[in-house]
Amino acid sequence: MKNFPLLLCLLTVIYLPLSMANDYVNLAVTITDADGNKVENGVVIFTPTFNLETPPPSPLEPAIMNQINKQFAPHVLVVHAGTEVSFPNADNLFHHVYSFSPAKQFEVKLYKEFTAEPLLFEQAGIVDIGCNIHDWMLGYIVVADSPFFLKTDADGNAQIDLAKGEYEVRFWHPSAAKAKAFDSDSIVIDSDKSLSLTLDKVVPANDSFDDGFGDY
Repeated sequence: MKNFPLLLCLLTVIYLPLSMANDYVNLAVTITDADGNKVENGVVIFTPTFNLETPPPSPLEPAIMNQINKQFAPHVLVVHAGTEVSFPNADNLFHHVYSFSPAKQFEVKLYKEFTAEPLLFEQAGIVDIGCNIHDWMLGYIVVADSPFFLKTDADGNAQIDLAKGEYEVRFWHPSAAKAKAFDSDSIVIDSDKSLSLTLDKVVPANDSFDDGFGDY
């Protein structure tokens, strides 16, 4: 047992960096556009530039892109690559959901109050979705190559817990896909903090079509 203190010391030295690397902090983000308007549905993806100790991934629950009152709900859905997405139809009418986007091409015929089998979204990218029956219906599925992302609410706010370290950051919005939100392509997260981001563009108040022309 004479070597026990030395072994304990070595274990402590080895353990501490891993513990520090896995120390999570909270990041609160508020996004406004160039006119000072709050930005809803702003997506930020955080990709760690360091090795992150994470537990083995558990099976992902299917995400939901619903159809309610002839609109996609939510208007913008963000998922990690490898997630299945379910397309329930809460309307008492027919929908025919489709996408021609390179990241995922598909079509799903949704009968009244019917849920089709979930679809797997494996490739990162932006998937524009529409309805062949109701042309004004427009939605987006953002497939992220990182499990760390956020989407702002109606007040332009969102929060996320991140491990301390440096992250590459990307911003996207359906009406301002090329807008710039950050001064650089990376950010260092080392403590709880709040970020107020101002886009270099004005975001239109509504990027979707109206609610249609009749009950069909």
